[in-house]
Amino acid sequence: MAFRKPVFLYLLAFLLLCTAVTTGAQQNAPLPKAVSQITEDGLRFHLNVIATDETEGRNTPSPGVNIVARYLATVAERYGLKPVMPGGSYFQNIPLDLTLVSESKSRLRVLSPTGETVFYCPQSFFGATAGVWTGDIVFVGSGLSLPDKGWDDYDKLNLAGKVVINLEVPEGAPQRKDQALMRTRTAMPQTKGARLILTVISPEREKDMASRGMEFQNVPRVALPATYPTTRSSPPPQQTAPPSAPPSAPPMATVEIRHDVAANILGIGQSELDKMFDSISSGKQVPGKALSQRIELSVITEKRPGSSPNVLAVMEGSDPVLKSEYVVIGAHHDHLGIRGGKVLNGADDDGSGSVGMLEIAKALAVEKPKRSVILAWFTGEERGLLGSHYFVNNCPVPLEKITANLNLDMISRNDPDSLFLIASDNLSKELDASIRAMNDRYSKLKFDYAYNTRDRSKDPGGFYYRSDHYPFIRAGIPAVWLFCGTTPDYHTPNDVIARVDFKKMEKVTRMTYLVACDIGNKPDLLKLDANPEVTRRGLHNTAVDTIR
Repeated sequence: MAFRKPVFLYLLAFLLLCTAVTTGAQQNAPLPKAVSQITEDGLRFHLNVIATDETEGRNTPSPGVNIVARYLATVAERYGLKPVMPGGSYFQNIPLDLTLVSESKSRLRVLSPTGETVFYCPQSFFGATAGVWTGDIVFVGSGLSLPDKGWDDYDKLNLAGKVVINLEVPEGAPQRKDQALMRTRTAMPQTKGARLILTVISPEREKDMASRGMEFQNVPRVALPATYPTTRSSPPPQQTAPPSAPPSAPPMATVEIRHDVAANILGIGQSELDKMFDSISSGKQVPGKALSQRIELSVITEKRPGSSPNVLAVMEGSDPVLKSEYVVIGAHHDHLGIRGGKVLNGADDDGSGSVGMLEIAKALAVEKPKRSVILAWFTGEERGLLGSHYFVNNCPVPLEKITANLNLDMISRNDPDSLFLIASDNLSKELDASIRAMNDRYSKLKFDYAYNTRDRSKDPGGFYYRSDHYPFIRAGIPAVWLFCGTTPDYHTPNDVIARVDFKKMEKVTRMTYLVACDIGNKPDLLKLDANPEVTRRGLHNTAVDTIR
């Protein structure tokens, strides 16, 4: 990348911020003074700092996410919010275990009747799951299977104990429009007993990598340490780190391979491989077959420690008693970094929620509720809700004093007048009622509860479990995910500022501020009146299956 000057970026952003605060104060709107502090201009200004190529996709961990964290803390301090952490820090540093593939020890061997060819990582292949696999190979074309729709690349093929090789479905292929069909690419081989999937990258990716002289990125797997400082008796099960050496029975894994590897395995030339991709791009099936070659794949991993910051700031409440209780507003400031040489800016996911919170901070400086409001920018959401899990398990304030969590994650796309509510009525009917009351009075959004379910048969995407509200729910704290829904740009380089609906962002952000004030001014904490299993807030609730 031509421009990599993070210090310059930070200083420039800070200087611009000083100007932004001055101009922001000149905005006029018919809403109350505090609400009118939340503006499209303010949101756009902050997003143009956070969701740009210079922050390099804000991976966890990375210099980019650290720069953004410093910016968030600086703006929060300028707006009058105080540090939350002991010692006067705005940062809660999260300890991490980083698991990287050993490039010197990982190998892919293709064994054919005429000899052996060895390929190396990350030049020719990459897979993050540690293990040693050997087996016969079955080619399955694009690897899609929905027989009811007349498509089955696995017809009459035996995959039990085999290694599957499939072709990535190129961008623009009609199959990509059918999400149910696309999900079968990884699910079906496992169902049929395959041990490993080798996916041939698309011609577009191959051409881009070749033109840049690139290799696959050795992106580390990130997890909380198996034993991290916590008030829990044991860490959440999903945070157990992967093994550092190949297990005797390796798990199912997917490995990406380049075209030279694919041509060798398939025993064909590049032109024939190109024709296969052309067929897939035009919506046609490529016939599968069993191959005479075998593979031996060894992926060895190594561990090293790391860290990444949550950013925590608090606006102290106006009531001398109730200020010891809290509303927590959250968003995640990380995204997915650089993939295939392209920056994933994450303007909607979740630049939108992050900058919305900065505008809420500005409004709180004008008018605040009786309870204190903690603004929590979480790291590592994209890596398994790492920052929010750590916050809840190592909370700097008593969990029993948190009335609710309002989670802003993706609030700037799709229907300008519609918003998904997830978990708003799961633990407290009062939380849902407050959101509806503030919306009816001011915002007039249409609420959709389609993803408000723990039942994966009703929502195969499992959105209920996929954002930073979830660790609060597990701890018996009422929470809501305010969510605009996904788009074709989700988790791609196309999630950029140019596609953001700032008017919708403004509307959702203003409503969130009003809800925070409404529940922050109530005489008591929100009642836990929606789930009989949950009668008090705290980590003891993590053992209750009904709220997971």
